[in-house]
Amino acid sequence: MKRNQKICATILTVTVLTAGSALAAEKWMTGDFHQHTTYTDGSYPMNDLTAAGVIATSAVQDPAGLYRKGVMPQGFRFGLDFQANSEHGGSSSRDGFSNAWSTYAPNPAIGDAGKMWRWQTLISTSDIPGYAGPAYMGAFDWILGIRANYPGKLAMTGMEWNPPGHEHSSTGIVAADARPIAEFEYRFDKSDTDGTLTTTTASTMSWPGKLQNSAYTAPDYSASLGLNAAHNKTIDGVKWMQANYPTTGWIVPAHVERAGCGLTGGAWNIAAFRDINDNGPTVAFGFEGIPGHPKDTDRGSFGANACGGGTYGGAGYYIATIGGVWDNLLADGRKFFNFASSDFHNDFGSDFWPGEYTKTYVKVKHNDDDEKNDKHDRDDQHHAKKLRHEERFTQEDVVNGLRSGNAYSVHGDLINELDFRVFHGAAGHHKKAHGKNNATMGEELIVEKGDKITVRIRFKSPDANNCQAGDNASTDYVCNSPVVHHVQLIQGRVNPARASKLLADGITPNPEYKTVDPSVASVVKTFDATSWITDAAGYTTMAFEVPNVQNDMFFRIRGSNLGYGVEVKNASNLTIYGTDVSGNPLKNTPGINSADHAWSDLWFYSNPIFVKAL
Repeated sequence: MKRNQKICATILTVTVLTAGSALAAEKWMTGDFHQHTTYTDGSYPMNDLTAAGVIATSAVQDPAGLYRKGVMPQGFRFGLDFQANSEHGGSSSRDGFSNAWSTYAPNPAIGDAGKMWRWQTLISTSDIPGYAGPAYMGAFDWILGIRANYPGKLAMTGMEWNPPGHEHSSTGIVAADARPIAEFEYRFDKSDTDGTLTTTTASTMSWPGKLQNSAYTAPDYSASLGLNAAHNKTIDGVKWMQANYPTTGWIVPAHVERAGCGLTGGAWNIAAFRDINDNGPTVAFGFEGIPGHPKDTDRGSFGANACGGGTYGGAGYYIATIGGVWDNLLADGRKFFNFASSDFHNDFGSDFWPGEYTKTYVKVKHNDDDEKNDKHDRDDQHHAKKLRHEERFTQEDVVNGLRSGNAYSVHGDLINELDFRVFHGAAGHHKKAHGKNNATMGEELIVEKGDKITVRIRFKSPDANNCQAGDNASTDYVCNSPVVHHVQLIQGRVNPARASKLLADGITPNPEYKTVDPSVASVVKTFDATSWITDAAGYTTMAFEVPNVQNDMFFRIRGSNLGYGVEVKNASNLTIYGTDVSGNPLKNTPGINSADHAWSDLWFYSNPIFVKAL
């Protein structure tokens, strides 16, 4: 324990940069914001350990000699640019070294029942006024150490929120310390009942006014909208985040189909997504439509009771279904986007390491205000000189990039570059009148009715991915270079109005708020080697024209390495993975997936582009 305390004291004195640097005003960055460590139910520490209880004090490129690999360093070794720690809310039984809190003397807990509530383990002891207990490392202390070791990367603080009335949500707040996300956890996590017995936490941290779960009894729209009374606390959490951290917070529901379709409450459904987005448009801006746990026997950990009965090419039912939940959210005109993360817990069971198999690519743009507000440069003059002519990318830039929707998600490095745009094909004066002649993911292109538009898709695949037979695949598995077989272009309509939660009387729930209309989208073109062009540099390009735009619409794409009508079954004739004759993904039957199957069944998904016809 003394060794841990010495490490804690060392980390707390380190001044670090919160931003990486790059040579351009914008760049594509890869990241993962849903992962677990020994702080909660993960099997590895957050940072590398060189010996028992000893944290690495510099970046480690080859982990072979480590006592224990760290989750975030592994993600960086697999090429990620940003990561967010996202442990479960509620309470914690052990510290980041896997030492039980009960081994500390005296008990370091501040809150009710002598428990180490998650809010306390998120922050540093220096952030607890008057703290006089034993020294320990909070999650933020671990993050500071990782930032010191990897100054060119971004290590962010977050949590996996337990939203009342729903499954989980990847959540975080960019701030100078972890107190904001800790306060959010204390106030709104379903499993954090601290404050029931005493007011110690509220008075110590100056966090008055917490409402316990039992305070939320009405309204209950379970029967009409699938939103139970507990959902109201989730909405209070969203409103709090929107009011206090509208540009630096994120609430991204995770593995959204796992608990079922939410038709009578208790899971995520379209009414819940509409409600969180209505109440927090700049913080509740998307979901993890592609779950983690890709090598679980139930791919994505989606069993038969998940909405859709499993995943489809590793994606959830909500984004895999054309005209499904996601397309209906987009048909509302909502800027509500799809992301993917590893949900890493361990590498010997359900998961690949962060960045090993699943990546979200985000276009990150430099914000001039970041340098004005970044006091850390003043603490390191040498680094400031080095970066004098460079643009700096910060955590805020990453959150802005996620919120912009200019992002795409990939399995197995099927692609590593994507340029997806809609071009205005009208006369020059029309283009000039509306400010720009093209839009990319997350953006809206304004045209006039009757104008022509052209959708252009350009991608590239790497020569190899991270598949290694005998390591992250079976010994006799043959790892293949990732090659896209086909790309589907999905076109949807944007409805002229979106449904409100309540009818005009302000009391009666509106049944349209829960409606999913399958006619809102369809696959309008499927591209393959017969209809695209690949140049000498390996870039593949294709285009689709809409000659006469009359209505508002959106476009999104997905692609796969699988051919048409491919169906791989097990000895019991159950479908492991595959496609129908049109190239759509088949359901991954729960219980029979493996790492080999995940490497064989690769997909990528873009975010949408909107077109508005005036």
